Amino acid sequence: MFSVIKWEIKKSFKPGVFILWALGLFLAYSSIRTTFSLNDVYADIFSKYYGLAPIMGLAMFSMFAGSFVLEYNSNMDGLIKASKNGKKQLVLGKFIANGISASIINLSILFLMVAKAMMKFKFEGLNLKLKSLWYFGNSGVDISVLQMLLIIILTIILGSFLFAGLGLFLSSISKGAAIPFIFGGLLMGAPYLLANWVSNTKIFTNTPLWGMYSAQLVRYKAPISTWIVFGIVVALGLVIFYNLAKKSFLKER
Repeated sequence: MFSVIKWEIKKSFKPGVFILWALGLFLAYSSIRTTFSLNDVYADIFSKYYGLAPIMGLAMFSMFAGSFVLEYNSNMDGLIKASKNGKKQLVLGKFIANGISASIINLSILFLMVAKAMMKFKFEGLNLKLKSLWYFGNSGVDISVLQMLLIIILTIILGSFLFAGLGLFLSSISKGAAIPFIFGGLLMGAPYLLANWVSNTKIFTNTPLWGMYSAQLVRYKAPISTWIVFGIVVALGLVIFYNLAKKSFLKER
């Protein structure tokens, strides 16, 4: 299984993905201006990180969209299905590899932004209360910057695996990469785009996108039920999308 996961991770990082990843890292680094005050810089990290969600979404679904294209186009899916171990390991290996690959991209962008701030301020400010930052000024939340970062890391990993499952399923029902890329991108991108046009942005608190970028939930004072909903969506989504992808790939064509 480890060799399958390792191979699938290597496959995930295609030239197009590297370009989008590099663009995300460049924008992340350049968007954090350390000439501002310590409070403003840490507020900017949370604000700008969510602002880069479209780039991260494009990179993720560039990986996910072609998950099964090679097997389908080369007719290798028939050979894999004939192998007892192969058909058991391949889908699970792809699922784990996609989740890990997406987490690497998403977290590397966050870590670069945080590293730039911490290098400037020599690791100061991590104990700042969120309510002292302009981005969370109306939230009244009494947790620190470090605690919020740890929460985001967790939700980013959960969200990465959730969208990996979705992308894997979409790829399993299509012999091309275009439809999974477009449809998956729309499902992730719609809440981000619509939030700019809707006056009551709180309606998006129960979307997987806002759960993944959990600073949004804290900023808009989402109730505890929203966090529970996100956890349930992730748990069910992982099981459902994985099993749907496995069933779709293994069925006779």
